[in-house]
Amino acid sequence: MCQRSSAPSYPQHYGPSPAPPPSSGPVEPGQMAVALVATVVVIQFRVVLKEWMVKLAMALARHLFGAWLNSRRREAGDQQRAQRVGRSSADGIRELTSGQFVDKKVGSDLDAAVEEENDSFIHTQSAEMLYHPSSFGEEEMLRRSQLFYELMKTRRSVRCFSSKDIPLKIVQNIIKAAGTSPSGANLQPWTFCLIKSDRIKRAIREVVEEQEQINYSRRMGAQWVLDVKPLNVNWNKPYLTEAPFLLVVMKHEQAYQLNDTGDRKPTYYSEQSTAIAIGILLAAIQNAGLVTVVTTPLNAGAAIREILQRPINEKVSLLLPLGYPTDECYVPDIQRKQIEDIMRIY
Repeated sequence: MCQRSSAPSYPQHYGPSPAPPPSSGPVEPGQMAVALVATVVVIQFRVVLKEWMVKLAMALARHLFGAWLNSRRREAGDQQRAQRVGRSSADGIRELTSGQFVDKKVGSDLDAAVEEENDSFIHTQSAEMLYHPSSFGEEEMLRRSQLFYELMKTRRSVRCFSSKDIPLKIVQNIIKAAGTSPSGANLQPWTFCLIKSDRIKRAIREVVEEQEQINYSRRMGAQWVLDVKPLNVNWNKPYLTEAPFLLVVMKHEQAYQLNDTGDRKPTYYSEQSTAIAIGILLAAIQNAGLVTVVTTPLNAGAAIREILQRPINEKVSLLLPLGYPTDECYVPDIQRKQIEDIMRIY
């Protein structure tokens, strides 16, 4: 007996029908803007990060190359020192060509050549060297210090100069003495411009006197004029052209100075270093039997730098006319402070 197959049964649903899945509707403009900004920020961050990584890699490469280069220079310096030790100073001097001396246009005597050879050796070495100080007994030290004080006690600011010529060698020795001054990182941030040209001296005098007239008339004030009146000084500066030499001291004032190869090197304490060098310079001038007067070219420094065609990183520090005093030279009768007024012992 055949049975009727039953129809397939399906599950029955009761209650409300399930909600259809949500469909993605149109995106709001604000959401699109936020997404676009986020994308741009991510892209820019990647670009900046990549540039920073490249710069870091280049800086590291420069550092490693500089360390390697310094090592090579030290090795070369050691080789040069060994070569110098292996031969006598006289043999080394004979190998120098004429004119390669520290005192150019002055002479090529044996002493100058030995000095140039020794100076070259010192400057090419980065290692330390044994110091050989001058040694005196206490009595000799007292005598020398007293003699030096007596010499410096006669120093005066002289504004009346003779036209008598000065041997260039003497002036060079004076400037070399100033060049022994200590300086920050031994960068020696100074340039001594020695002027003999009458034309250049006149040009400098004109710009200085132009500014000095303004200083005396209104810039510095009445009190300053009264303070300097006992010294018998005014805006007129004839000694700038009357002295045989005019020395302009330039200080390397900016953060960087240019070395001999044109590369930039940082400067440290250029103001203090140049001031110390000027102090030694004044003592050397007095020791040589010459005279000078310290002149501060207020507001004329830029014009003087242009006249001398000095680089922008050099600033005029002081002007120093240099020469012999006239036969009848009068100076202010000043009194200096006593030792108890300028020294304190702790």
